[in-house]
Amino acid sequence: MSGGWLTLGWVIVFALPLAVSLAAILWPERIPKDRTVDGIRQRIQNEESEY
Repeated sequence: MSGGWLTLGWVIVFALPLAVSLAAILWPERIPKDRTVDGIRQRIQNEESEY
């Protein structure tokens, strides 16, 4: 039985950091509101209304 626990321990030691690293690398970043199409359009409209 101790061999099973040892294997599980090694799997956790390597798989957990690998999964966290992959999630951090591959997880899509959220686009800030002022960088979306609607945000840019609103900024342009605001600039045009100032003149």
